[in-house]
Amino acid sequence: MYKKRKAIKALLIFYVIILAIMLVKAPSFFSVDNAMDILLNVSTTAIAALGMLCVLLVGDIDVSVGAILAACCTTTGLLAKAGMPLIVVIAGSMLVGIVLGLVNGMIVTILKLDAIVATLGLLSIYRGLLIIITKGSWINGLPKNILNLGQGRAFGIPIPVYIMILVAVIMWFVLNRTEWGRNFYAVGSNPASARLSGINVRKTRIIAFAVCGVLVGLAASIYTTRYGGIQSNTGKGWEMTLISSAVVGGASTVGGEGDVSGVFLGALLISALGTVLVFFGIDALWEQAVQGLIIFVSVASYAIDFKKLKSRFVKGGAEND
Repeated sequence: MYKKRKAIKALLIFYVIILAIMLVKAPSFFSVDNAMDILLNVSTTAIAALGMLCVLLVGDIDVSVGAILAACCTTTGLLAKAGMPLIVVIAGSMLVGIVLGLVNGMIVTILKLDAIVATLGLLSIYRGLLIIITKGSWINGLPKNILNLGQGRAFGIPIPVYIMILVAVIMWFVLNRTEWGRNFYAVGSNPASARLSGINVRKTRIIAFAVCGVLVGLAASIYTTRYGGIQSNTGKGWEMTLISSAVVGGASTVGGEGDVSGVFLGALLISALGTVLVFFGIDALWEQAVQGLIIFVSVASYAIDFKKLKSRFVKGGAEND
């Protein structure tokens, strides 16, 4: 809990600093249109990062999410071009996501493989199969009624933002008010104790991977309909964006720590940084390096146990006296 508070505090400090600088250097950053653009950009990342949070909570990690995104985007595009209704398109994408998530979870738990190694191998398999299926070609020319999911607005606010908020509320309820949520935290904190208390650890871990897959599938529907087309390398490197969003927001890579608010703030920070750098006119070649540096500083600011450092200084000062 202490680390979570430090993570939120570190993020809030970052936001205050960034906003103060932008207020002086680029007042136009605070326009309503720019705020809507930032929220639109963060929507798919935040939705999928909440799925990644579930995997991290149980002490696992999934680096194949970028390939799963590509598979779900391909499904969205093919179903849309086949003339399927929007609800079927979304359901199809989420179905592919949950199936691949289940595959990941079962391979990791049943074969007892290291999660990062197993999902790294699966990433290559999924990418290879996609290239074979699509023959490396783009999928575009989607129907206009389907594109409304990613490009439409209601009362001036992008539809993906409403979906993001709804998913965040549901995930908060699941993690804080349901047995699934309690099991995620218990398994990640101490698998042996969770097993002794009657929790099916393997099942819980598989469910976490499945939840991640289904949320990536939902994000993929929004992603595809927002840009109107996809290619087989869609989502390349996206796994690091999701993991960074969760970890910067206070999720632990060893399990048992993290929450919805932290992940949302982490995703918002990472998504907003790109826009901030554009306003400062920083060369695109430096953008990734600057983002990585800020992410590192943000993580380090709450990774250090300041309470222990303070006690050491106090103790040292007392001994000198």
